[in-house]
Amino acid sequence: MSMSKPEESAPEHANFVAAEGQYILREDIIYEQLQPCFTYGTQISLVSVRFKESSNKVSFAGSGSFENGFLEKNELFSGPSRSEEPDESESGLTRRDSIVSDTSQSPFGKAGTTPEEAGFSSLFGTVKRKKTKNNITKTTSSFVARIITNDNIAKILASRTSEDTYLFFNIGKTFLWCDLFGRPKEPLSRINFTKAIPTCHDVNLLTRSSSHLDIVIGFSSGDIMWFDPLSNKYIRINKQGVINSSPVTSIKWMPGSENLFMASHQDGSLIVYDKEKDDQTFSTNVGTDDDPLAITKARNNKHNPNWHWQVSKKAVTAFAFSPDCQHIAAVCMDGCLRIIDFFNERLQDTYHSYFGGFTCVCWSPDGKYVLTGGQDDLVTIWAFREQRIVARCQGHQSWVTGVAFDPWRCDEKNYRFGSVGEDTRLLLWDFSVNALHRPKGYSSNRRGSVPFILPAPSRRRFNDPQVEDRKGAVHPALSKSDVAILQPVMTKSVHGEPLNSVAFREDAVITTCRRGHIKVWLRP
Repeated sequence: MSMSKPEESAPEHANFVAAEGQYILREDIIYEQLQPCFTYGTQISLVSVRFKESSNKVSFAGSGSFENGFLEKNELFSGPSRSEEPDESESGLTRRDSIVSDTSQSPFGKAGTTPEEAGFSSLFGTVKRKKTKNNITKTTSSFVARIITNDNIAKILASRTSEDTYLFFNIGKTFLWCDLFGRPKEPLSRINFTKAIPTCHDVNLLTRSSSHLDIVIGFSSGDIMWFDPLSNKYIRINKQGVINSSPVTSIKWMPGSENLFMASHQDGSLIVYDKEKDDQTFSTNVGTDDDPLAITKARNNKHNPNWHWQVSKKAVTAFAFSPDCQHIAAVCMDGCLRIIDFFNERLQDTYHSYFGGFTCVCWSPDGKYVLTGGQDDLVTIWAFREQRIVARCQGHQSWVTGVAFDPWRCDEKNYRFGSVGEDTRLLLWDFSVNALHRPKGYSSNRRGSVPFILPAPSRRRFNDPQVEDRKGAVHPALSKSDVAILQPVMTKSVHGEPLNSVAFREDAVITTCRRGHIKVWLRP
């Protein structure tokens, strides 16, 4: 099993050209021996690790504003020392525990505390490790079939002296760990699971080091696994779906936390788990018209889940944290984008799609805009603070499956983002609010029409403590004649199968498809 050579790719999928120059296919990763799962496709997680630093130091990138483990532009910090041993103090509580373990408060601390204080002030405390980790190489669990490690993995890791980027991805019932640029070509390790299919995963940027990585993996069975590929230790969470038995659709570490992560499930719920807590059976509240965001808190702070939000009666397909670490953008198959102020436990805005369900979502690096893609074949741009739709982006010929901003081609006024879809195409878009024009035939005085920019009263201050309406503002879909249209600056069929995701790095663009094919394109 090995990576295929770029020249083996179909000629029409080899390279593509944008205004800034030619993007060249550098890596063409496919494992023919593995049976893909077309329902879930392949997702990737990337993390860059500095090996020249001592193992008790942590290197991490900023606040996690840019997803998938990419180094933030001009921001690479060396983090604090991190204890790997349990804290035997009498209280058993570190500063972090005092912030995130109180279930009578919001997930990041007391209401009124800023996200930076609640989510990041405890970076400099040690962590009490409570839960026993199992060795996956010696496990007798029926959940794991086996793990196969590279014969030379110890030598490979010992020889690393600079910064390297690891690629984690799923194909069918297998979870793989590779070097992004194929050094070596063979996987560093791969885990084969017995029945459950990995659907999503995420690497904790806060805790990463040359000797430790925290990875959470969601499964089609509802199970979740914490895994450290460097020690081969693992923990099962939500074992056999004791808390939620529906498939995990997306999973992300909570910004600034070493233990907490959030998972969305196919039953329409968002759940905050703690990797150091045990599970217990859990009953949830049901949303009502008066309070559509049903919140259920754990009965005590000793068991999972920490938090449960019933967002929709249909699947939550994706969610993303805002750069200010206070809001979540969640999209569902009911055709709604929901902006949740999870710090104050309030549904802030609900936006309806033009048609069908939403499938993907992301924030702009500055937090001003939200992108969604969905079954209407459109990418839609939403203005977060102004609470309005900005533009619909037409260019895909089938469902949009992935959207992402390119932070290295964004500035204060101009934005670059990419999208992929089931039409096998990668589209690049350049967006500037000042360059958008109202569509032909638009009239703010037309009966029944909604103004292109919402009136001032709706643009309320989101941090106003007097705002108590948990239902939030509901924004119906506007007609085509009321919304600006944006066209792509580049469109290219880059795979032979429907695409799953697109991700941007400073040096490359990465795409994945449902067959488990991963391509890495070097920038001009």
